[in-house]
Amino acid sequence: MKRNILLLIIGLLFCSYSYGQSFKQDFWAALRTKDLVKAEKILETWDLADANDSELYISYFNFYTLKSLEKDSTTFEKEYTDKALSFISEGIERFPTRFDMRIVKIYMLGQIKEFSSFTDEIIKLINSSVEIDNNWKGENFNLIEKPVEMFESAVLDFQERLLAENDATLYKNIIQISNEMLKCYPNNIQSRINLSTIYIKQKEYDKSIEVLKKAIGIDGKDPIVSFNLAHVYGLKGDKVNAKKYYEHTVVYAEGKEEKLKAAAQKQLDAMK
Repeated sequence: MKRNILLLIIGLLFCSYSYGQSFKQDFWAALRTKDLVKAEKILETWDLADANDSELYISYFNFYTLKSLEKDSTTFEKEYTDKALSFISEGIERFPTRFDMRIVKIYMLGQIKEFSSFTDEIIKLINSSVEIDNNWKGENFNLIEKPVEMFESAVLDFQERLLAENDATLYKNIIQISNEMLKCYPNNIQSRINLSTIYIKQKEYDKSIEVLKKAIGIDGKDPIVSFNLAHVYGLKGDKVNAKKYYEHTVVYAEGKEEKLKAAAQKQLDAMK
């Protein structure tokens, strides 16, 4: 990932600096001009002035992340990613409700493909979400908008990151994350869909059906669950149940699920 693209992502995650905070303002100005020498001096002064400022730890993370790409904009240099992760870890320990800190730490672990630690941090995120009742904070410790949706979306995105590796050895990580979500949030249908997807890839069709049937029990009108269930039955050669759940999909899919409805109807037409 090129350095300017990563800077943009970090900027979006942390919104913008507050103009009332001169250290942060000066630091971001230095980063935008790619003056890492100046940025480092600002950090040193900032650290001496207020080591308890949560934004300092985020800024250290940003600095060392960009520093890790200084020699080669496509490859992270371990010496500096280790420092970036060390600072953001300290920040999380000091300020455990800061959602942005947790997200960028997990994001970085995914970028450097430390998938064991990546998974461990997602599990910590899930458990912390229960402990604080999803009262996640952002910049200046303001409650973030739609914290539950943000949390659930982040967990899903991180599981998709694992799936994108196309590495069967990582399936266990997705299963572990999904099971942790279900332990904490038993009605989380997306986690059941994720589990069923991995079981399909492992050709464990009965397990996939069992998981999806539980999801149907939670929401019998979910067209994605119905479509997936029809697909698994089709893989097993059970045309009767495949037809049944494709029909369910056609009935309940609407709005943004119109493409799913069309796909289910295509399958039904092929069965005639």
